[in-house]
Amino acid sequence: MKIDVYRSCSWREKREVLGVFWSSNVETTARLGEAALQYGFYAVICLVVVMLELALILVAALNHNSFVAGLTAAAELFMLWTTWWSIRRYRLLKSQLVTE
Repeated sequence: MKIDVYRSCSWREKREVLGVFWSSNVETTARLGEAALQYGFYAVICLVVVMLELALILVAALNHNSFVAGLTAAAELFMLWTTWWSIRRYRLLKSQLVTE
């Protein structure tokens, strides 16, 4: 997937793109919606990778240190929630873009 629209955005527009992607009930233009969709594809991939890395750390920490395992478990729960939210927002943006 290309990220040409996202890359062409100014710094201020990229901040708006983040708001469009991560927040619900945000009014946006077609251009910022497309940029948020492009950003979202890569955000979901990155979050899944981080979630898998934390799962590996959790498995290793369970054998060694309960404190580190607890912190990693908390981080993993946060990552699960964040990944779920990003997938939800990506699907919503994708469906809105198709209907327009």
